[in-house]
Parts: sequence; structure tokens; C-alpha cells
Amino acid sequence: MWTLRSQEVTVVYGRGSISTLSQFKGRRVKVVTTKSLMETSLLKDMLKLTGGEQVMGPSQHTPEDQLVQLREALRDAEVVVSLGGGSIIDAVKISHEGYHVSVPTTLSGAEHTTVAGFTREGTKRSIIRRAPDMVILDPDALRYTPRDLLVTTGVRALDHAVEALYSVRASPYTDALAREGFSILYECLWNLEDLLQCQIGTWLSSQAFMYAGRGLSHIFGYIFGPRFNIPHGVTSCISLAEAIRFNMTFSREKLRSLGGDSLPSRIESLLERWNVRKRLRDYVSLEEALRLGEDLAVANNSSENPTKMDVLEAVEFIKRVY
Repeated sequence: MWTLRSQEVTVVYGRGSISTLSQFKGRRVKVVTTKSLMETSLLKDMLKLTGGEQVMGPSQHTPEDQLVQLREALRDAEVVVSLGGGSIIDAVKISHEGYHVSVPTTLSGAEHTTVAGFTREGTKRSIIRRAPDMVILDPDALRYTPRDLLVTTGVRALDHAVEALYSVRASPYTDALAREGFSILYECLWNLEDLLQCQIGTWLSSQAFMYAGRGLSHIFGYIFGPRFNIPHGVTSCISLAEAIRFNMTFSREKLRSLGGDSLPSRIESLLERWNVRKRLRDYVSLEEALRLGEDLAVANNSSENPTKMDVLEAVEFIKRVY
């Protein structure tokens, strides 16, 4: 028996859909964004549409101390627009209880979930918050995003689909979302020609993840990303293929629709195509990495990953991705 509680979110998608923001003109609007977008025509257009005020958001991995500052800056806002990737979107989820419009500029998928991540003392924490009230998927919002960032966050979205499919909480609903999301997203990421399709694939994959939960590759990212300043998408580039291999015995039948035994190789071929195949050695020494073996095992075993691991298996996993 499955129990699934759905949510009400307005998703506006298609080229030119940013114009939807004009409906908020006349209200107290604040647009939270990143330093890299501060001087862009994208932000200027959004401020003109809303009559709003720009606010600098937190840095990568959403440090907790920066959330305190953001909460104060948003205190008098009626509508808050998050313009950026997962860190900006999660920061607004945590810091603002009013109406939230998300305009993602990456393919991380944070805009489609109720999970919000932040970093406390070098450790990634996740809490449940309201999803944005409105999500605007406009491919024009991706035009300032570097290609490497699009690809690596897209791999993060592929991670959502794969781990939702073999999750112990998977259901027929999440399986359908995961399979279709993976198919659309993988094809789009191979050529990066139709970015709206990439956004739609991310949408489906992230919904599957929200309802089915997280697995080993996500757990790896939560532990190693903040500790060694590895971007979210890059952690998936490091860990996803090996996480699939680790779970293959349990999940081979379910993964067959995504490529079965060849799925890890398909993922690695995509990474090589865009030169984003990364190793843990690019960020940390093996000695430092192995110290987190017990943390990885404990966190994996409390997640929705189908295969549990002891500390020795966690250490071996770290060595394989190193």
C-alpha cells in the first residue's frame, strides 16, 4: 500500500513565460539572486516587470549564518522571487513564509521539491519547507548559465530520476515520473539544443525524487559537498555511476528501462562528452576522504537507498570514486 500527498504548485513553462511576473507589480516584491546575475539584463527585466528590489542571496551550499541575514532582508516582502540555482531557491524556502516564485537558472530541480538544504558547521542539513507557490520554467533564464554548470546540474537531475527509481519508497507514480524524466533529460543533455526539454525533464525527475526519497549518490553529495566545497551537480558527476553499480544487484530489473547493466557507462559517456567526469581526488586527499567512511555508511543506511552498507563497504565506495 502507498500513501502519496500531492501539492498545489503553479508551473508556468515555455519561452517568454518570465512575463508572468508582471502580475505582481504593485506589491512589495524582492528578487533574491546571485552575484553572477546582478548586472544582467535578465535581472533588470524582472525588476522592471515586478517593480521589485534586488537582494543578494547566500553563497553555495547555503551557509546557515547567511540565512539569518536573508530572513531580515525579506521581512517586509509580500512576494519573493528566487532567481538562481538550488542554493538560492532553498534559501528562500527557508527564509520567507509568504508567496514564493521560483525562476531557476540551473537544472538542479530544487524548485520542484519541499526539501530545503543548508550548511551548518560544514555539514549539509535538510529540512522540509513549502515548495514555491509558482515555478517559471523559461529557457531564456538559462542563457547566462555556463555550459558546465548546466550539464553538471542536469546530471544532478538525472540522479534524482535514477535514485527515485530504485528507492525503497518507489511507487508506480514515481516510477513513471522517473523513467520519463530520465529519458527526456538524457536526450536533451546529450546535445543541449532544446533547453525547455531539459527543464521539463528536470521537473519530472525532481517530482519523482520528492516523493520517493534519496539514495547513496545524494547522500555522498550531502556529506562531501559542503565539507570540501564541491558543487551539488559535481558530486553527482563523481558518485552517480558508482552508486548505480553498488545498487545494481537489488535494482537490476527496475533499472533495465534506463539501460540496465549499461546505465553506469551511459552516464560516464555523457560526462566525458562534456568533459565533466570528475573524481573525488580533484577536491580532497584520500586520507581526509576516508575519515568520512562511517558518516557515509550511517547516512546511507538511514536513507531510502535499497542496499545498506557497513563501514568497510563505505570505505571501498570512497576509494572507487576517488
